Amino acid sequence: MYDKIKTVLAKYPRRYYLFVSLAILACVCIGYIFYQPSGEDYQRTINNVERVEGQQRESTEYNQRIQRSIDRSTDLSREAGARIDRSSQYNQQIGERIEQSQSGLSEARSYLERNAELYRCVEAENRARRTHDETSTNAAQPCAGGGSWSSNRSDDTQIER
Repeated sequence: MYDKIKTVLAKYPRRYYLFVSLAILACVCIGYIFYQPSGEDYQRTINNVERVEGQQRESTEYNQRIQRSIDRSTDLSREAGARIDRSSQYNQQIGERIEQSQSGLSEARSYLERNAELYRCVEAENRARRTHDETSTNAAQPCAGGGSWSSNRSDDTQIER
């Protein structure tokens, strides 16, 4: 058998074998090129492209949602800043009103102290008058010279401060 194969191979020159093997290889390559893309790999490629496109659409939607959230957050931050500014202005106005009230209260306190001092002076004068006068006057009686509707103020109404 070995001798038969050797004689068959020896009949043809080597370059024929080389051309035949190259032709067979070319046929295999051409068959692979034309057969495989129309087969299963082509469908897998289409499925992969469609899947990637779907993921890209989802990614675009997520990015748009994120951008809307960022825009909304920026708007809310601006609004909060404006509210803080208004609140600080309101607090400042309240502080000014409190200061005005405190100054009014201190002024009222000084008037009360002045009135208390005047009452003490009047009471001291009444006591001094009682000790010097032999007649005692009733505190419920109206002041002399003015009747029952007279004011208890003196003619000089200016108060020295």
